[in-house]
Amino acid sequence: MMAESEEMVWSDIGLKSPEPLKAQFNREVGKIVTARTGTEVDFKRPDIVAVCNIDEDSVEVEINPVFIYGRYRKFLRGIPQTRWHCRECRGKGCPRCNFTGKMYETSVEELIGARVVEEFQAEDAILHGAGREDIDARMLGTGRPFVLEVMHPLRQGISLEYLEEEVNRHADGKVAVTFDHLSNKREVETIKSGKAHKKYSILVEVDGEFSVNDIKSSLNTLKGAQISQRTPERVSHRRADKIRKRYVIDVELVDVVDGKYVIEVVGDAGLYIKELISGDNKRTTPSLTECLGAPARVAALDVINVEGVVPEKKTEQMEDKENGTSQRPEKEDQV
Repeated sequence: MMAESEEMVWSDIGLKSPEPLKAQFNREVGKIVTARTGTEVDFKRPDIVAVCNIDEDSVEVEINPVFIYGRYRKFLRGIPQTRWHCRECRGKGCPRCNFTGKMYETSVEELIGARVVEEFQAEDAILHGAGREDIDARMLGTGRPFVLEVMHPLRQGISLEYLEEEVNRHADGKVAVTFDHLSNKREVETIKSGKAHKKYSILVEVDGEFSVNDIKSSLNTLKGAQISQRTPERVSHRRADKIRKRYVIDVELVDVVDGKYVIEVVGDAGLYIKELISGDNKRTTPSLTECLGAPARVAALDVINVEGVVPEKKTEQMEDKENGTSQRPEKEDQV
């Protein structure tokens, strides 16, 4: 109503370039807030937005999230990247989950987010990772890139160095982080849609007697090969059933320990590593099992390097969304 009224006034008196009352109101309020708080407005990335409703004589304050870019390392197996609600109760609590609402006691997201939420006096902290490792895999090396989104923070300006120390102390050796810089929503989109090569260290069991040369010869067949992977059986209930093409950039045998082979693999993002070894009942080809002519399987898996994230127009999650099968990824996807 007020906007309509002022437009009528402009028309009646013939104003050509009038300034709306809203602009003048915002400027005057801004002056008062600046004078009282000693802060300056940031139009591109404001921490707080105050919405003034003159008709109702009310003010609604919107607190924007804080985004923090960093890398995490996970030293223990059996910890998912993000909170995993109980499949039975969907987080409400039931006998299956011992009334915790969760499938697992904790997660990387919770171990990092707990102290951050306390320091910022926030509602929650959500971890956006550059892919995710399996629950039973460790994340070593320089760590996995992530952006932590801190929801509705009542405090601002906390030192990232101090925050890093507090998170690492609280995580108690299970997880370690390095915080690099304050981020933004755009970097979240980049990190979620990016593609980066990953390097793995795999402890492999093979049925039968094979020489080191036999293993090396089979690995040479895989080196540089394009791998055809039908959606693995272990994730087929939530992934579109289709064949994906990925490349093995490099692979080598680095050690033999108690009859098991330590193999390092560098592969495309989205390459299912366990299936590269096992063949997944011929759903992945070629595989180490196929090359050897004998069953092979992963006994232990570590991610030892995740390269810088390179944005790509379409991710596997986007492809699944287009096929109507998109869900929040569960914790057994090797990407």
